[in-house]
Formats: sequence, C-alpha cells, structure tokens
Amino acid sequence: MIRTSLIALLLAFAGNLNGSPASGDAAVTCRRAALDLAGAWANDGFRLREHTWSGTLPADKPALARVNLLAGNRYWFTAATNAASTTLAVQIFTERGTPVAAESHRDGPVAAAGFAPTTSGTYILSISESGGTPVPFCVVTSYK
Repeated sequence: MIRTSLIALLLAFAGNLNGSPASGDAAVTCRRAALDLAGAWANDGFRLREHTWSGTLPADKPALARVNLLAGNRYWFTAATNAASTTLAVQIFTERGTPVAAESHRDGPVAAAGFAPTTSGTYILSISESGGTPVPFCVVTSYK
C-alpha cells in the first residue's frame, strides 16, 4: 500500500519536473552554495556536469526530475537553497518509485545524495524542503 502510494505520488508530480524557474540573485546564491558542497566530491575525483537544475520548490511537495544514470558510474546530486531556515532532502528512486540505498548528506539548506547504480536506466531525483513555503533551489550533479 505504501509503495503504491509512493508511486502514485511520484507519477502525479513527475508531469511538472522543472517547477517554476528561480531567477536573479536567488538562483545565483543557490547555485554557489550547491557548487561549494559539490567541490568536496571533486576532491574525490568527481566531475561536475555542466547542466544544473534550478527552480522553486513548491510548498509541501517535492520537485522531481528524471535522470538517466549509467551502471558503473557513481553520482552525487547536491541541492541548495538560499532559505537558511529550510532543511533540504535529496532522495533517489527507481523509475517504478522504489527508493534506492544512497549515501546522504544534510546540512540545513544544503543536502546531497550519492548513488552508484548497478543497472543503467532512468531514475527519479526528489528534492524536498521542511519549511512549508516555496523556496528557490539549485541541483548540481557530480559523477565519476
């Protein structure tokens, strides 16, 4: 029952994958904070993808994105917001909505999830916040 509800939730929100775009100073601040933490993964040999995902997290709903991942690679998805009172969470799900075992890092407005898929395919990245109000966010991807 819980798994069915999770799949329904993921599919319900998957239609609006990018949310509304963050702009201006908020987008720059969020990107800078995400890149600061992603720099720690770069010290371990990870490379940054050029594309970032940014937008505004809706209140009390996760922002979702489909990501194509290759078996044999290792990934870190690092998210940040400029809302200091918000705690972010990054989760990774299979395309069917099953959560994957991922390393996680949370430090208030910055969070990350690390994952090494054993099967290539489409996965769902979920970014959520604790504050209950819309906040800007940015996600950067590192891989090796």
